[in-house]
Amino acid sequence: MGMDPIGRYITHALAGCESLPPPTYMMHSYQIRKGWDRVGRRLMLYDGDKMIARDRIKGVNTLDTNYELENSNNVIKNLIVTVPAAHVLRVLKPFVHRLDHRSTICLVNDGLGVAEDLIETYFPSIFKRPTFLLGHFTPKLGYTDDSYSVEKIRDGRLYLTLFQETITDPLVRNRFKRHPPIERTQAAQHLLRLLTAVPDLYASGHPTQDFFRYKLPTVAFHAIVDPLTVLLDCTYDKLPRNAYARLLMDQMLGEICSVVSRMWECKNSQKFQQFMTTTKLRDEVWHKLMRRRTSSSRMRTEAVRGRDTDIDYQSGYFVRRGRAQGLAMYTMDTVIYEVKGKQEVAKARKDIRKARLAQLKAQGAGSAGKVPGGGGGGGQEQQARQ
Repeated sequence: MGMDPIGRYITHALAGCESLPPPTYMMHSYQIRKGWDRVGRRLMLYDGDKMIARDRIKGVNTLDTNYELENSNNVIKNLIVTVPAAHVLRVLKPFVHRLDHRSTICLVNDGLGVAEDLIETYFPSIFKRPTFLLGHFTPKLGYTDDSYSVEKIRDGRLYLTLFQETITDPLVRNRFKRHPPIERTQAAQHLLRLLTAVPDLYASGHPTQDFFRYKLPTVAFHAIVDPLTVLLDCTYDKLPRNAYARLLMDQMLGEICSVVSRMWECKNSQKFQQFMTTTKLRDEVWHKLMRRRTSSSRMRTEAVRGRDTDIDYQSGYFVRRGRAQGLAMYTMDTVIYEVKGKQEVAKARKDIRKARLAQLKAQGAGSAGKVPGGGGGGGQEQQARQ
């Protein structure tokens, strides 16, 4: 599930593995499903000079009533979700009743903390809870003019690990890991074996601490840099030139390193502790920042449009983990509030524009038959354009 480039790429790769059944591409929009029919129900991959089309894919609209009636009692055994972290809870809601302890959900997005929110919102019972895999996708992909194709720019890997829930006991102030039952671990390992068998994915399973060694620097980059592009309304290349932006980045780097050094996922790894120092993490963030050049962050694009961003699963993830450890996260907290404030302002403006346009259309329709010669109608059209 996911119409972003990562979702297209993974679906395309699964469709090319003849030893697996055809993947079901779950689409949460009528328009997306209609477009799927228009392009011949196939995905196209552009890899250098090669164009690879694959149509061994079953596309379904999860909002379709007939689809729900036909599949209401069918449990989804394996689900790969590449939807942006902020939208996962919403898009899973129509068929969450088809997910239970027999299901394995693989989350592949740029944030952390999605599994915890899914458990809290939809699966509070440990006996009915799916097993979760966390994914980190490193190939560089490009957008195309077609929503049903993807361009591969640079090779990479799909890193996977089994999610282990952290339980906090308020009485003894202890935190411990809750491992999934053996039978569910076996189900997760089954999906892991399937994914590692797909040649084009280059998937591999890792212990939690090794997985976080790859995942955390990327999440930290988005947690530090992307909110600043929203606050300063700029592209990535403008941040290194701004002295105040650099100061904010250093403050957030310090707070994140304080959190990571106390995380149980990384505590027992001396190699990871050496890497996640402020100096090393700063070098990693700056390296990623320079490679982005003049591009704009997706968080900035979404905030300008008044849409939900992934900040709760990037900056917010470190804030939650820091609070659980008794740390003060003043800078991160302030930045999150400011980004959400800008998003709310943009959303309010968009709602006002929609309401005003609807009002002008209603006035134009009401006066169309009363004004002779069409002069009044032209005035209404001019107002609508303004």
